[in-house]
Amino acid sequence: MIDREERGTRRDRRRRRQGGGRDTHSPRGISTRRVLLVVLVLVLGAGALAAYRILARQPYTVVLVVVDTVRRDSLGCYGHPRNPTPHIDALAAEGIRFDTAISTSGWTLPAMGSLVTGAWPTIHGAMGKQVILAPMREELPTIAEILSEQGYNTLGFANAAFVSPMLGFDRGFDVFSHRHAYTGEVRRADETIRAAVSAIRARRSEANFVFIHLFDPHLDYDPPPGYETKFAVERKELPPPLGMQDIMDLTTDGGKGPPVPADIAYVQAIYQGEINFADEQIGNLVHELKKMGLYDRTLLIVTADHGEEFWEHNGFEHGHTLYDELIRIPLVIKLPADILPARRIVDTQVRILDIAPTVFDLLGMERPESFAGRSLMPLIMGQSSDDRIAYVESTLYGTDKLAWREKRFKYILDLHPETEVPVELYDLEADPGETNNLVAARPKVAHRLRADLINFHNELAGESKTMSTPEIIDMSPDVVENLKSLGYIR
Repeated sequence: MIDREERGTRRDRRRRRQGGGRDTHSPRGISTRRVLLVVLVLVLGAGALAAYRILARQPYTVVLVVVDTVRRDSLGCYGHPRNPTPHIDALAAEGIRFDTAISTSGWTLPAMGSLVTGAWPTIHGAMGKQVILAPMREELPTIAEILSEQGYNTLGFANAAFVSPMLGFDRGFDVFSHRHAYTGEVRRADETIRAAVSAIRARRSEANFVFIHLFDPHLDYDPPPGYETKFAVERKELPPPLGMQDIMDLTTDGGKGPPVPADIAYVQAIYQGEINFADEQIGNLVHELKKMGLYDRTLLIVTADHGEEFWEHNGFEHGHTLYDELIRIPLVIKLPADILPARRIVDTQVRILDIAPTVFDLLGMERPESFAGRSLMPLIMGQSSDDRIAYVESTLYGTDKLAWREKRFKYILDLHPETEVPVELYDLEADPGETNNLVAARPKVAHRLRADLINFHNELAGESKTMSTPEIIDMSPDVVENLKSLGYIR
């Protein structure tokens, strides 16, 4: 747990490295510690004005929930046929569902770095290979640091080695409760949510930003009692927990081929039990917010860092490719009750790094320059429908890859010179499963996207060279064992 005195010391160190800091007038020293939020007015298009909200008598509560390793199609509101997520689905029905939200990577560290800094992985620096990891660059402010300086209590509840203080994820938090999430000792979603609810209840009349990271759907697949085989059809053998080795034992052709379809379906069913349990706990969070009288003035965001592959491209788990089963994530936003959205479903392509700017926009705060994303509010309010280009990078293992995703076309570049398939192009409208490589058939499209990708990548690389060099983390033996048990070290 990180106390406020230590947090202030770390923030001062970051400001000194930057040669100063922003001149903010934080109300944290005021006895009531309440923030009076002003009317937010945006100038859009040719100067048209759009007010998102009215003057609030009390501050909004902001709750950001990230459920690790959640495929978009594992949620009912995104088409899963067995209704495994009724509580998230209810939030989507009440709020806004984003149909095409794209992460910046297919594994946790770079994706979460983009979420909290609003920067591309090359810029925030938090990437790595297996146990060779780097933390986020400290000169980049995080969403928690920004909101803390504006008078918000900042409360973090995270699980897993890749969302830990050693990588900088505690920066800006008054309270940061973290568990490394060892395979056999995971802090389940119910315990995490109870801790978050308790912290909110103690500060219910104040301005709060609450970050909640749930790890349950990640390997090992180990749903709690009542959820173990809830989604398995007429099959109970190979009972959970299912670890990496258990699942690899199901593969065919000496580990080179996928399991038979019945085994794949069973593994997915166990995974689905984990998601169902996490959804139940999100439902409990909503219930508690209503009991405290906070729900109507809460901005509640539910998303994921990345998805999971179940052999769609002859592989399993995540961190090794940039296909859509890993990078196309769920994103649901429930607005405060005094804001009426114009759209309930947004088809426009958006990015994970658009989330923090949306929070700033809604709270009437200026978006820091380092946050590359853009607010989603113009899309929500029907004032824009422009797609946003998605750049994706970083693999945890295997060869390094980059991807450039438009709404229709996607280009994937393998940076290894001797890889078997160095470039891939997919028409996502005609081929959403990314099975038909069109590089030879659509050379002009491939050339255009390659040029855009390389130019953007080179711009980021050039900018990153002007920034600090993140120190490589010296992983302790217990963390290394943790990563081995989770399948990250191969």
